[in-house]
Amino acid sequence: MSRLATAQERVIALHTKLQTEMQLSNLTALNHYHLDDLLEQIYRFERHCSLKNIRYSENACVAMRGAIADLMLLIDDFDLQATIANRDKPEDIHTQIGSVA
Repeated sequence: MSRLATAQERVIALHTKLQTEMQLSNLTALNHYHLDDLLEQIYRFERHCSLKNIRYSENACVAMRGAIADLMLLIDDFDLQATIANRDKPEDIHTQIGSVA
């Protein structure tokens, strides 16, 4: 399964888990516009709970924000996970900033 499909499934699963607690709107599409709106809803919910000292699923909200960010990067054809995994490869030694080669 591709990273994009995995990230989409993760966002859908977390959305389903948090939908009733946060009163999230239905997930109609997984594009930048809808993901940005969903991210804004999560931030507003967390801020409201923090100001009113209301208990909420903070770890799930953090996971949801991370999943949305990962999906948005993958939509833009940038795989942060692969970039981090490959950052210390020998062929990248000469392309690092400050290289004298």
